[in-house]
This record gives sequence, structure tokens and C-alpha cells, in this order.
Amino acid sequence: MRGFRFAAIFLLLIEAGWPQGLIRLKTRSFSPTAAPDRVWRDRPVAGSRQHYLVLFDSYPGPDVLAELHRRRIDVLAYVPENALMVSALVLDLAGLDVTWAGVMDPADKISPLIATAAPGAYLVVFQPDTDPDQDRELVQQQGFAVLENTSLLAYQLLISGPLSGLAALATLDEVAYILPASADLQAGNPVMGCGGALTTAGPLSPVAQYVLVGGWSQDPGGGITLGYFFDSLTTEMEESTVQSEVARAFAQWSQYANVTFTPAGQAQMDRGIDILFARWAHGDAYPFAGPGGVLAHTFYPSPANPEPIAGDIHLNADESWTVGGAAGGNVDLYSVVLHETGHALGLGHSDDPTSVMYPYYSIHTGLTADDIAGIQAIYGKKVGQSSPPSNGSGNTGSGTGTGSGTGTGTTGTGTGSGTPSAGDTQPPAVTIVSPSSTIISAYTATISISGTASDNVGVASVEWSTSTGSAGVATGTNSWSAVIPLLVGDNVVTVRAYDAAGNSSWRAIDVVRH
Repeated sequence: MRGFRFAAIFLLLIEAGWPQGLIRLKTRSFSPTAAPDRVWRDRPVAGSRQHYLVLFDSYPGPDVLAELHRRRIDVLAYVPENALMVSALVLDLAGLDVTWAGVMDPADKISPLIATAAPGAYLVVFQPDTDPDQDRELVQQQGFAVLENTSLLAYQLLISGPLSGLAALATLDEVAYILPASADLQAGNPVMGCGGALTTAGPLSPVAQYVLVGGWSQDPGGGITLGYFFDSLTTEMEESTVQSEVARAFAQWSQYANVTFTPAGQAQMDRGIDILFARWAHGDAYPFAGPGGVLAHTFYPSPANPEPIAGDIHLNADESWTVGGAAGGNVDLYSVVLHETGHALGLGHSDDPTSVMYPYYSIHTGLTADDIAGIQAIYGKKVGQSSPPSNGSGNTGSGTGTGSGTGTGTTGTGTGSGTPSAGDTQPPAVTIVSPSSTIISAYTATISISGTASDNVGVASVEWSTSTGSAGVATGTNSWSAVIPLLVGDNVVTVRAYDAAGNSSWRAIDVVRH
């Protein structure tokens, strides 16, 4: 067995009067404390590196990171607010402004969603400096079978076995986190993974899967306003289409949370998102490697990253980007940008396999309830925004991240339970018949849309809203129509059908007015 197994959290010396910070994990948030005379000295098995959480008094800047490197302490991940996951043969932190250090409790390595997920298959994330072959052996020694999937991210394994065995698996120093496996992973479908929001805390140091995150410092009135600028575009799509798909993804997040995106006049602005399609090395520490590899990466907000790179989204220009995805492995730009925008706003990866922010991309038409709850926890609910659908906002396709949908039809579907009366939880169905395209170009101040709606009991109303602030009630129910006002630029039009019990579903289109 590799490495020394810790059964409890060991503490470093804390000088009297040092401020106590906060470590934010998905299982809990806590402020470690210790008696001021408690000194810990690590005695690992010779030749083995151990993994530790280290909490600093303040965000560890470049000087601290350089000193950790000099002491042969490898930084593996960022843990908000001021902590790092590191590995070392000997954890020498003398003279550094460290509040606390220790190992993760095994219970903090198991996703809270495991208890409610279908049992039998799990995704195990290992620390990124472990040996993959030995990781596989460790899992098998614990009585789990490895399910093969060649699309998995590095240092991850798909396993099957008893739920009761996860607690013992989590005691292994090599194991970082265990979360539910998506249906695509379990079926062996090809998937494209995201390594997580990146930071400059060290080489290949993302925001860890097992943590909660906090986002940008908010504007004086609350919420956040971010500018965005297109540094370069893909040649796979028309320039206007790329810009529209990105704006449509931004609009999804701003529809539900107190977040505003505005076009910027130049690149490299503070509190801004630079959008860059790039090939291979492109000026950061994370070069792309041609098609079929990393689709995109995004830099977590400040202070984990310095301005102006904080929040920037880089996309692999060698991928075959499309609208809606297509048969043959093409990638849906909207779905990927929707996911990466979550990182740019400060979200990490979700443990919910149906979520936009799950670590493996899938074709999505909009945010799920899990995504909405996450972004609203950071920035608050959009002023005037009603509660989101309780069961998400429409995740389509088989969820491969490379797409199997079409480029036509409506851009969004979803269902919600609202406050249904007893016995009726089935939402109505709604379709947009005209126009039928995903993205519509318009040169007039309004656009006419029409469609149908149906329900097992009866459709009560059909309502519409736009990302630019307009809203109204459509004429008719089972057969409905509406005239929608448009502003110059991007207008996401959402149509929602309600039944008498409050159940609802929606569809959306994107109208670009020139």
C-alpha cells in the first residue's frame, strides 16, 4: 500500500492572535482552530509524497508560491478562499503565514449527492501527482471494478461496487473526491471533459472538484458587471454567429442571477472576459494540442488569477465548432461557452450529472436548477426573476459534449414544477413553430412568433420574456402567437407555458436585430 494513511486531521502550530480563515468544501465550510502550543511534525513513509490542505492568512501570492516550489512542495489545486492543496515529502511551512494545515477528512471526499444518486457506478478523482496504474490497483484492492472509458480525464476512474465501500476508499491519501457518474460515462459513450477553472497558483492548478467557490467581488450595489471582448474568432463559423452564440450563453446566466455582460471596447480590461480562439501555445501555461483534446479553458476570477487574465475564456480553434452540434463529432459552441461562462463567473464543477457545470460537457439548451442555485448563491437572484424550474431547464441529447443535436429548431426547452397542486405534476408541452431556426436575423423593431402548447389537464397561459427586459402574455393557449419587441443586438426570447397547477415548460430562440 502506497503512502501513510491518516485517520484524523493534524494541525500545525498557530500563533496566538492569528486570524482564522475559512475552507469551503462541498460537504461543509469550516474555520480550523488549534491550541497555540500544538506543533505537528510530519513523519511520512520514506519516499512517499502526502497530500495536505494548507490555509494561509491571505491569498498566497507569487512570492509564497515561489517559496513553496523552492521547498519542493507541489501546488495541486486552489481551495477558496485562501487555501491550497499541496503534496510534499516533508511539509516544511516554517516562516510562512500559515493558519492551518492538515489532510482532508475522508468524509469530505464523498459527494453529498452520492446518497441520492442511483447506486452502483461512481467517478473517482485522484490527486494529479499519483500513479494511474497504482490508482487502478488501489481501487481494485478495495473491492471495486473499473469500468473502462477511454474518454475519461486524466487521474479519474469510473468504478462500480457497493456504496458501503466508498468510506474505506475515501481514506486513501491518493483519492481526492468521489462523485456520481453520469449516464454517458456509465454507458461508455464518448465524452469530452473539462479540467476545471484554471488558476495561476501553480502549474496545472485548477479549482478543485471538492470545493465551493465564491466568484468576483461584487459591485457596490450588488451583483457584478463584466465586459467582454472577442480577441479572435474561429474560421468554422460566421463571425456574427459566433458572437451571437456567446451572447446567448451569457444571457442564460444573466437571466437568473444579478450578473450583467456588456461589450467592451478593448481587450485586457479589468473585470472583463477576453474570448480567444487559439491553436497550440497561445501565451498562457495551457497550450492546446490540436482537435479531439481540450475544448476550452477558463481562468477563475480574481484573486486566484491576476487581472487582466481573470475570467478569460480560451477555446480550441482546431475543433469543428457548430451551432447545436452535428452528427460526426462536431462541437456545439453554445454548450461549451455556457459551461465555461460558469467558470468565468466563479463556479467550479458540479457533482450533478445533469448540470451544465458537470465536469463532462453535454449538449444543453439552458441552465439546470442546480446551475441556477449555484450562481444565485454567489450573486443573488435577478431582480424581478421568478423562481427557476425545480427540475432544470432542458438538457437535450445524449450528453456527449461533441453533440448529436441539430442546428435548427428552438434553442431551449425545460420543465418546472412551480407550486403544483396534489396529483398534477406533469408540465405542459410547448413548441415554437414559427420561426423554426435556432438563430434569426431581423432588421425590424418586432418579430412575430407562434406555436402550440398542450397539457394533460389544460394550458392556463403562455407567457414570453426577452433578455432585454420585455415581457408579456401571448394570444391564445393551445395555439398561441405574440409580437415581440426587439432591441439592436442579441435578443433571447423565452416562451413559457403554464397549467393551472403551476407546472411549466419553456422554449427559446435567439433573435439578432441588425
